Parts: sequence; structure tokens; C-alpha cells
Amino acid sequence: MEWKTVVKWLGMICLLAGLTRMGMTPSALIWGSDSPQELTFGFIACVLMSVGTIGTYLVQSRETGIVGFLATLLIIVGNIIITSMVWNVFALGNILPENPGIFVTITRMIGMVGTMIGTLLFAIVTFRAKVYPRWIVALHVLMMCSIVLPEWFAFFWGLSYVAMGYLIWTGKLENKITARA
Repeated sequence: MEWKTVVKWLGMICLLAGLTRMGMTPSALIWGSDSPQELTFGFIACVLMSVGTIGTYLVQSRETGIVGFLATLLIIVGNIIITSMVWNVFALGNILPENPGIFVTITRMIGMVGTMIGTLLFAIVTFRAKVYPRWIVALHVLMMCSIVLPEWFAFFWGLSYVAMGYLIWTGKLENKITARA
């Protein structure tokens, strides 16, 4: 299989991950935050984002270098940790101890902070790389700013992935990628 085909399919996974993440918002508004419906969307989105994020990096890997790789790695590890936290809720039910312990607390912090730092770094290197349009960076910034709106945060997070996945899948970035080859 060719590299372009692999990247294109990773773009589709990214697009599906974004749509799934966006599904958390109506689920939270209808059934409430941390409802089984919202957590199911979140679990599937985290798994897909862990894979699809690789495609968002590969299309600009030459331009972003090691910092882009580290940002991508932070995002992927953060999504894996968040996936584990959501699975924990499914396994134990919504019954969490009052004091979960230092290990669980640190793990949660690494998951959330790692994902946000990774996203911030990713936005910076994406801006500098000039492979994606500038509005992709704006979507990432909007997503990070929307963290104060818990039900809507997932919508903007998903929207940024849908946009990147769409650009990769449809080949809208193809001219920029082949021009540098």
C-alpha cells in the first residue's frame, strides 16, 4: 500500500473520530454529562483519535519535525489515558471512590494536561508549517478556549478533527504535500 493511501485512510479515521467526538455534545445535553450515551461516544472517539492523530501529523511531518512528533505523541498518549478512564467508568459503573488515590489523580492529570499541551504544541507547529489552512489552527484554539463549556468542549474538539480529516481524505492538502516532495 502506498504512503498516500495510508495517510488518506488515516484522514478518514480522523474524520470519523471527530464526528464521534461531536456526538458527545448532544448526548450530554439530552441525557446529562457522564451518561452512558455520552461516555460511549467518548470512548469510541478516543480510540479513533489515538489512531487518526497519526495522519494529522504525517501530512506535515517534514515541516513540524520532532516538536510535531512530540505534540502528536502527547495527544495520542492523552487519548489512550482518557480511553482508560472512560473504560474504568464502564467497568466499575459510575461508582467512584471519594479519594481515588494519588496514582489515579496523577494519571488523570497526565491524560488531560498532556492532551491539552499536545494540542497547543500541535496548533503552534501547524501554524508554522503552513500545510493546513490557518482556520484549522483557529479551530484548535477555539477548542482549547471552549474547555470552560464542558458540554460544548467535545463539539469543538471533534470539529477540529472533522476538518483535518476532511482535508486529508479529500486530498485538499495534496498540492502542498506534493509541492514539497
